[in-house]
Amino acid sequence: MNLAHLKFVVETAELKSFSQAAEKCHVTQSTLSNGVALIEQELGAKLFERTTRSVTLSPFGKTMIPLIKSLLGAESNLVLQAKNYLNPEKALIKIGVSPLVNAGFTSVLTQSFRDKNPDYEIVLYEENLEQLQNMLLSDSLDFIFVPLIAEFRTEFGKMRSLFLYDEPLVLITQDSDLLASGSVSATTLRNQKLVMVPDACGLARVTREIFKKARITLHEYEGRAFSYSALAEWALNGIGSAVLPRSKVSPKTKSLPLVDPSNSPEYIRFVAIGNTSSFVRFKTFAEHIREKSGYLARGLAPGQTPRV
Repeated sequence: MNLAHLKFVVETAELKSFSQAAEKCHVTQSTLSNGVALIEQELGAKLFERTTRSVTLSPFGKTMIPLIKSLLGAESNLVLQAKNYLNPEKALIKIGVSPLVNAGFTSVLTQSFRDKNPDYEIVLYEENLEQLQNMLLSDSLDFIFVPLIAEFRTEFGKMRSLFLYDEPLVLITQDSDLLASGSVSATTLRNQKLVMVPDACGLARVTREIFKKARITLHEYEGRAFSYSALAEWALNGIGSAVLPRSKVSPKTKSLPLVDPSNSPEYIRFVAIGNTSSFVRFKTFAEHIREKSGYLARGLAPGQTPRV
């Protein structure tokens, strides 16, 4: 399997355009299209649904993309590990990131650190919470960026954590009464059916915690959306309402703030967790998190990347 062709697939999925993906990959459109076609042939099904106006992932493609990204991430890590072995004076920081974390925040936080500390290299791994937890406990990772959920408060009792940012939660719905209300709470959603993603990223657990705190029964749709974009689309199609972090919702999509009984916004909190040795070995990076996280968090907005 050609890694360059896999990169063509990822860029096409992110840009939703063969021509733009080809330009970014510095190849002709025909080269990129042929590469994508070879991957589709090898996997046995179409990854994209093509029309004259749009390029979107097929259901099969939505399932394959995370696996392809994981494979490319492993290839990137292999290269970095080789560089670290041959150039040991360059410290390597391995960070696991939940897909729920704002990608713009992570990118700017890590890049600003590298700009000021060229003797450090950072490699990122995007995985689900269980995998991140296992990798951290086995010392395969130095830090993980994750949503703060109840089980982490107990299972990581001996770990250290740093605040990253709080992000407001919003609701996408087609319910006309809710849309007219201006904001919603667990109480006003007591009779709503909510569509959810699997437990892997933490969003479903955070949503359940909010309803449990309000002592409201959460009615979950039996099916599960695979991605945040699918979750939003299902809600817009009236399958049910959906709770999402604000950054995972398109600025063009109407959403309602989710609030608590006192009418204050409901937030999802993100933290950096590491063991004591990580905080000692990478003290400079920990100090960078303390210094920059609050500043970057103020710049978080839908469709925007925070700037240092």
